[in-house]
Amino acid sequence: MEGDTVENLDDLIDFKTGRQKRLIYSDAEIYDQEMEKIFGRSWLFLAHECQLEKPGDFIRTYMGEDEVLVVRQKDNGLKAFLNTCTHRGNRLCKADHGNSKSFVCNYHGWSFSYNGELTGVPLEEAAYQNNLDKSKFGMIEVAQIASYKGLIFATFDEKAPSLEEYLGDMKWYLDVWLDAMPEGTELIGTAMKVELPVNWKLAVENVSGDGYHLGWAHAGAMTVTAESDIAGLSVGNSDVDNESAISVAGMNGHTVLAALDGKSGYAFYNEYQMAWDYLDQNRATAVERLGEIRGEKMWGSQINFTVFPNLQFLPGLNWFRIYHPKGPGKFEMWTWAMVDKRMSDDLKEMILNNVSRTFGPAGMFDNDDGDNLQAATEQSRGWRTSQMDIYTNMAMGNEHSREGMPGVISEGLVCEQNQRYVYRRWLEMMKADSWSDIPFYNNLEEARATEDK
Repeated sequence: MEGDTVENLDDLIDFKTGRQKRLIYSDAEIYDQEMEKIFGRSWLFLAHECQLEKPGDFIRTYMGEDEVLVVRQKDNGLKAFLNTCTHRGNRLCKADHGNSKSFVCNYHGWSFSYNGELTGVPLEEAAYQNNLDKSKFGMIEVAQIASYKGLIFATFDEKAPSLEEYLGDMKWYLDVWLDAMPEGTELIGTAMKVELPVNWKLAVENVSGDGYHLGWAHAGAMTVTAESDIAGLSVGNSDVDNESAISVAGMNGHTVLAALDGKSGYAFYNEYQMAWDYLDQNRATAVERLGEIRGEKMWGSQINFTVFPNLQFLPGLNWFRIYHPKGPGKFEMWTWAMVDKRMSDDLKEMILNNVSRTFGPAGMFDNDDGDNLQAATEQSRGWRTSQMDIYTNMAMGNEHSREGMPGVISEGLVCEQNQRYVYRRWLEMMKADSWSDIPFYNNLEEARATEDK
């Protein structure tokens, strides 16, 4: 990189103007630094508790580009290990999920218990003269693993803050889905996996705050699927009612994009009455558990949640998604349907079918987004285009606080505040030498106080 280098990170992002250098979507050095500074430090989503119910149950997933196995232990605890043999580095497990008492390398036959201990080495006496200390060659554990209301996260950084601190006030919003019903949530179906030639950040910013594209990029899909208006957003962006929706950021990179009508989450269903009946029948429970704002106005609304850096899920549309980066110009996207456990089987089936129809591998909305984000990635890697700037400067100066609600708030779905804060967090983590150099903020005052640090 000439002119702009990884060492000159401040030239890449300008929070005060909403500018980003397009180089961040294509440069290999920047991507490598992201793997260390962001994916090597952050708390990353691994699995839902419902996927690991019995001892020996496991999920194969990724933390950045590192492949890991998440395993339920005999004492009902959880451990996560690098999915690699400590002998010659082969992949230990190829299955996406299952139940096993051991993991055996198919290269040389080394076997490991599901607690990570090396238990078997073929020809140990003849080849190693019984001098191999197996206690030193167990599977490599992640530094920390923890759960929040069914969602399992881990980090490679032993000095990272606790998961509770990392999520901060974002927990107040996450509970709209995770804690509205006493039984909690579950993932249904299997992961729908798609590889896209797209930089991972473009997918994150698109969902975190880009309500601007909804009535334009998805005009055709909305015409086919939407049975009611989404917060007054008409096809073609001809009308936006900013009073009925909010953008929320300023929570350490985590964001919320939410309608406030209590029912629009199910507007992209051909038949939404079953879902609305469920909301009506359980509204009082949600209000009792969450309070008036979350239980009445947010539960059931169309909401986009982003847990920095790469987890997103949408109540109502009910898809749950993780992005696994595979280089500066590619990522793998895993999507599930997520539901309240107390929902009827018929409602769960309807939700699963709708997730597949709208945001599955052949989903109408994902095809729109995939085409646009692929083009944005391709158009940022040329010699000239990589030197150009792009902007998320919509609605700057309209940020405010709202009583009883955490975070920095701007009115409406059509607002680029959230994207600016995502890139602000990206820059803060990329510049920092350690967690002690990374600021924490959960409201407008704290965000402003740490802006120049």
